[in-house]
Amino acid sequence: MEPINYIQDLIYRMSIKTDEQGQAVRSSGDSVGWKARKEAKQLKEEYWIDIVDKVWTQTTDVNDREHLFFIWSYLACHTQGTRAVDKMLLYFRAAPPREQMVLLYTFTYVPFIPDATPFLSLSYAKKSSVRHHAIEILGRCDREVVGERLIELLSISKNYLDLFHILLAIQKVNLQMAAPYLVPHLRSNKVDIRALCIDMLSTFDGNHYLSIFEHHLVKDLSSSVKWNAMKAIAEHGTPSQVKLVLKRVKSIVSRPRAGRQHLISELMYGISFLHRVASDDPAVVKWLQELRTTKYDNLFEHEQKLLSELLAE
Repeated sequence: MEPINYIQDLIYRMSIKTDEQGQAVRSSGDSVGWKARKEAKQLKEEYWIDIVDKVWTQTTDVNDREHLFFIWSYLACHTQGTRAVDKMLLYFRAAPPREQMVLLYTFTYVPFIPDATPFLSLSYAKKSSVRHHAIEILGRCDREVVGERLIELLSISKNYLDLFHILLAIQKVNLQMAAPYLVPHLRSNKVDIRALCIDMLSTFDGNHYLSIFEHHLVKDLSSSVKWNAMKAIAEHGTPSQVKLVLKRVKSIVSRPRAGRQHLISELMYGISFLHRVASDDPAVVKWLQELRTTKYDNLFEHEQKLLSELLAE
């Protein structure tokens, strides 16, 4: 099959929602369309960029064009340079607004987008789905270009989903200058917002925000936020946090515990921190010895392994 015919057949199959026999499917993963999209993700050679372009010029069907953008978006991941995303940007700018709304999400698969202009504009959109995609895409653009807009959004946003996408975009572009603007959102009633802000503050300027990590380790009611606070202290903490961390880890092993939720538990971060900064502290030495004896059964297997490795050093 000629390459152009293959792409035409591929985008046709990408639209099929039934199985190969034309029967309804219980799971979308069993549909012809889903399998075709999976196949499209495997196209890696640069020559496909121009083949897709030829097919684009031959069709005006919005769904076909959506599938062509999807193919380009994964070619942008697999090929050198920006030729694939340049094609996307060229046709996206020329597309009418309704078609842009269909094509927009495909940019969220592209690793780097050299022109943020269309998406800066769409970050003001009234329609939430459009706005969220645009904000997510800003996280794949040049930090110097989108930073001011992301901080503006962070400062004015009251919408939970908007804020979540803004934070992820700021994290993606590593916008360290946004750190002070994260602090007010630690008062959010949404656990994932507080946890994400703690994690980002730790990454951006962890030493500066140790008092915030201390506060949330002690006062926050969420185990997820406490986990992020303990992780931050383990990475940036000093002997000043030893007493607080020791109290927290003693509390963790003093009661029945739920199944493990993280590959590295909050307790493991606490143990590692205490061993790093206070291995000679009598209170820490005594407690670690208790962990090896009377409290040992209160540890999960992976925690027992870490403890043994640390104390063997």
